Parts: sequence; structure tokens; C-alpha cells
Amino acid sequence: MGKGIPDKFTLTLAGGADLDLDNIRVKEIPPINSAITSIAPLTLEPVSLAITQLPTIKLDLAVKELPKIDMDIGLKPTRVSMPMNTHVCLKVLGLKLLDLSLCGENMVILEPYVPRRAEIGCS
Repeated sequence: MGKGIPDKFTLTLAGGADLDLDNIRVKEIPPINSAITSIAPLTLEPVSLAITQLPTIKLDLAVKELPKIDMDIGLKPTRVSMPMNTHVCLKVLGLKLLDLSLCGENMVILEPYVPRRAEIGCS
């Protein structure tokens, strides 16, 4: 190669301490015993599932008889009593002119509807 970047380098290290470690040698390596004699390779194979035919299900349902359902909606003939106490007072500039007090019992009677003679022609 001509002048340019060298492709070989020499590195020299020098020191002043010598510990005399040049004569250390490994004479023997003890044998290594293993209980595992062989390892089989693990292989995973793909698993595929396929449904080729769906089962046929037949249902035969029939209603032979409907149950009887009784619904009693409405109010049966009933008498309802409500106690009352009504007080009416008329005052002008703090002067009582009229004071009326009614006590008694109101009554509500619930009975089946039967149209009256006047209501028959209105429909």
C-alpha cells in the first residue's frame, strides 16, 4: 500500500511491576458428569378444528288448550264515609262579619254503572 492510512498497528505495553505470573498453567480439568443423556427437540404441530355439518333440531310445539284467565277490574259496590269539618269566616279590617261552621260526614257510594233515562239518548 502506498502512503495513506496504515492497515497494521503494533501495540506495546511496558510496565515496571513483575509478579512472576508467567509460569501459571492449568494441568488438568476434572471431568464433568451429567445426568441428562439426551434432550429430544420439542416440536409443536398446528391443530385445526373444522365443523363439517351442524345437527338438525326439530321442534314440534302445539297449544291444545288455553287456560282461562279471569280478570276482575273495577270497583265493586262500596260505601266510603269521610268525616268533615268545614269552617268559613268573613272578616273586614279584623272585624268578624260572618262565621259559619259545618260538621258532619260526606259519603261516596260506588255502584255499578246503569245509564239513566236521560243519558240513553245522548250517546
